[in-house]
Amino acid sequence: MALTITKTGPYFNGTNAPSNTTNMKFSQLRNTFRVNNPSGAISAGELLRDINTASTDPIVPDCTENSGIAANPIAPNLDWKVSQMQGAIKYYDINQDASDSHSNYNLSTLSEWNSNLGKTIKKKFTLRGNHTSTTTGDSGAKIVTDAWNLTLEVYGTIYGAGGSGGTSGSVSGNPGGDALSISGGRVVVAIQSSGRIWAGGGGGEFGADGSAGSRGTCWKDTTVQNCGSAPSCPAGQTLTATWGGGCCNKIRYCGGPWNSFCWHECWADWVVGNCRQSQDSSLPSVVQGGNGGHGRGVNHSGSLSGSAGPNGNCPTCPGGGWYLASGTGSCGGQGGTGGSGGDWGQNGSNTGAAGNGGSSGGAISGNGYSVTGNNGTTVRGSI
Repeated sequence: MALTITKTGPYFNGTNAPSNTTNMKFSQLRNTFRVNNPSGAISAGELLRDINTASTDPIVPDCTENSGIAANPIAPNLDWKVSQMQGAIKYYDINQDASDSHSNYNLSTLSEWNSNLGKTIKKKFTLRGNHTSTTTGDSGAKIVTDAWNLTLEVYGTIYGAGGSGGTSGSVSGNPGGDALSISGGRVVVAIQSSGRIWAGGGGGEFGADGSAGSRGTCWKDTTVQNCGSAPSCPAGQTLTATWGGGCCNKIRYCGGPWNSFCWHECWADWVVGNCRQSQDSSLPSVVQGGNGGHGRGVNHSGSLSGSAGPNGNCPTCPGGGWYLASGTGSCGGQGGTGGSGGDWGQNGSNTGAAGNGGSSGGAISGNGYSVTGNNGTTVRGSI
């Protein structure tokens, strides 16, 4: 991690002009610290260290480096003296190297602040690296303590995590994660043209159930026969057809001298029939839909599309010679395709199932901030 600290100052300590450590003039103090109004006289009261966080542009800011300067209100036994201004600073800046890469980057914990993040000094953090979130429950970059008079100048990237798509166990798509979160204070997020603050997309809803099928009729056929007349079927079965078979009753005749010539004649044929058993088929079970697509995020960089649902079930008959009568029953419909996940800063799609698509994360969330430079390219998601 490469961070460079730049202080405007220190002054009156032999370093930066005005660098004199003695014979310090009020005009020098005015020109150095009341930079927005360097004309006219300045009083000692204006040169007290301003610890009021409501001050947007303190003349002498509160910071660790200025802790030796009497504060307003003045503490007992700590009167203001010109000598206290030795080594004082006006502004405090941190610049990040563009090669930096972080996950869930917490600016509040940086030791480089020297405990100045929550103080009144005007400060700037120039963010140039790449910052991502590994989970929707955390931001790509965050400030978790109140930061006063901070400008966060964004040249780099901050990305939220994508929400997972809905499943059979959790039908709704999951929300996407925030890109940048700010706890409070007074922060200006100044997004430059190269900056990107993109929230994670919401997950798509689980697919809707397929349409219901209907029962059919199952048949089981058995062949029976009877000699000379129509056969009968067992109880509960129906004779659906008959047809002729071979001879079932032959009689022998003999004739001629001494009955020496004999032959056979058929007196009855087999009557063959079809006996049919009938019962309802199974009722096809309704199939569920497919999983919802994942929302866009560094954790979900593939397709946003939801999965197709399975094919519908059809009515079935038991084994052992049973079969489904033609034209009876119907198959259920295919399960619905899961909703698409949202792209950066977009909600996941709905499908008509019992839930909904996940909402996108916020590009910037929290309190105590204002934003400049936001457009459809630099910011995706709510601010």
